[in-house]
Amino acid sequence: MMNQMRKGVGGFTAKLLLGLLVLSFVVWGIADGFNMAGSPNTVISAGGTDVSTREYQQAYGQAINRVSAQLQRRPTPEEQAALNIDQQVLSQLTSVALLDEEARRLGLSLSDEGLARRIANEPAFRDSSGNYSANTARLVLQRANLTEEQYAAEERKMSRRIQVMDAVTGGMALPAAFADAMGTYNGERRTIAAITLPPIPASEIPEPDDAAIQTLYDDTSEDYAIPELRSYSYVALVPEQLFDPASITEDEIEAEYTGNIADFTTPERRRVQQIVFPDRAAADAAAAAIAGGQSFAEAARAAGRSDADVELGLRTADQIPDTVVRDAAFGLQPNQPSGVVEGLFGPVIVQVTEIQPAEVRSLDAVRDEIRQQLAALRANARATEAYTAIQDALGSGATLAEAAEAAGLELTSIQGIDQKGRNADGQEIENLVGGSDLLTALFLAQPGTATEPVNFAPGSYVFFDLTDVQEAQERPLDEVRDRVVADWKTDEGDRLQEERAKAMVERARAGTSLADIAAEAGLSVQTTSGLTRASGPSQIGQPATMAAFEGPQGHVADAPASTDGAWMVLEVTETSLPADPRASVQAGLGDQMNDMADNDLLQGFVARLQRDIPVEYHQQAMDQVRGVLQ
Repeated sequence: MMNQMRKGVGGFTAKLLLGLLVLSFVVWGIADGFNMAGSPNTVISAGGTDVSTREYQQAYGQAINRVSAQLQRRPTPEEQAALNIDQQVLSQLTSVALLDEEARRLGLSLSDEGLARRIANEPAFRDSSGNYSANTARLVLQRANLTEEQYAAEERKMSRRIQVMDAVTGGMALPAAFADAMGTYNGERRTIAAITLPPIPASEIPEPDDAAIQTLYDDTSEDYAIPELRSYSYVALVPEQLFDPASITEDEIEAEYTGNIADFTTPERRRVQQIVFPDRAAADAAAAAIAGGQSFAEAARAAGRSDADVELGLRTADQIPDTVVRDAAFGLQPNQPSGVVEGLFGPVIVQVTEIQPAEVRSLDAVRDEIRQQLAALRANARATEAYTAIQDALGSGATLAEAAEAAGLELTSIQGIDQKGRNADGQEIENLVGGSDLLTALFLAQPGTATEPVNFAPGSYVFFDLTDVQEAQERPLDEVRDRVVADWKTDEGDRLQEERAKAMVERARAGTSLADIAAEAGLSVQTTSGLTRASGPSQIGQPATMAAFEGPQGHVADAPASTDGAWMVLEVTETSLPADPRASVQAGLGDQMNDMADNDLLQGFVARLQRDIPVEYHQQAMDQVRGVLQ
């Protein structure tokens, strides 16, 4: 788990917001700690650690957004209460606060050097070449609505949490016996001999009487009913449909190239080395030695630095976080060490061993690329304009048809569709715009109520109006009699097959060989080798695989075969365990099990912290935030 945490939490803003809350912490019993007064800016107090209203607002807003994405609309206050969103958010933030408080009590911290290293290693701050970029970092922070100071504070908190959690789970691994048992279970192979009873043709199954037909119909009438059908009209906004590279002129391409020449320029890169010294005196002594003829490499060794310690690699100016080192490195000639400069982590001497000049791609080389980019931007702009025009028109009281006409888009109508995208005859409607996302929103909509546009793909939306609802209705037996009879025969065929198979199993268990049983029935015995719990379902079907692993060698059982209506009688003739059980453990499965064990430990640890650390919840501050968000 800790390794996964260090790899990121699936989104920069979410990472900052919830820190390391990928743990499935239980919802704590938090009712006893409520304080109706308290600070107006504090939601939770855990010892000397507070959770601010800003943090609560962000966490609560994200929780609502997750539910909104599933419902395709914003949940009502009643739905938010029914889903326990407030309790879940409080539970998560309580866990964070308790970990932060424990880190505070232990006096844990993160040095400036450690902070700089975390910033430089943040994946979200890397450019297209995979290196740290100060410009990218600034853009990411702006989009996340964070200042550099706020981000640094969050990173320090996160580092302290990791230190606490490492102390709980660090070095913890499940015993080898667990991996062996898991590998043995996964890698066990079996050979089976089997008789497959072919499906009984419907013509050979006696016709049901009226009573049997009526009974099946009464028990399963909903299976034959006409489902609820809904009709709607819609307008689709799909940027891809507005994408028109041919509309981009040569003048536009040249203007884009000239105005954004930096985008087509590979910046100068330099291979940079640096020696960081503990104090100015040591740095000045090394500078004097270099001036006297000592090489940079010799000076580094004299300072106790390895090649890896001094090598920064091939970097652009933007990829060096320390501005002092950056300025020094990009002002040097190759293999000419700098004087002593005051870097972020102390006095530094810098050297450049290689310079790769900046390169500019020609207009001819990037013409098609620019054409595609401009066409995509224009398509997105047109889609955005149309989206705004439709929203404004609907907000002014226009119908969807009028709004579509004003935006220059086509209004389409769909008549009678069910929740699975089929028409009244049960046929699937092809190329349904909006797909399952639209169907979900359509069947949540209420007649006569305004609906929200459905975002069904990046940048793609569909506006719809629910125009008609036909309630589900049962079909009379006379109308579906043939289907009921066919279903009864299917059930009866399965019953007869199972009865026949179980009789064969009893004979086999009594000592008759499968070969003799098969010969009497005019069937044959097939052998399947190398069967595992994982491969079995694709070979003989899931039910038969489960039956094959229910007992030891010699075990006889029956189960439905992989073909509808067929049945299988099988005997386990050979079993073999893997020579190396751990080789049978799927890649990543061991890590998943270790993560689960880590999670159990962390849940117990946080539960213990809650018993030891007083926690208060400030109701007034929470109510204020929820009042804004709801």
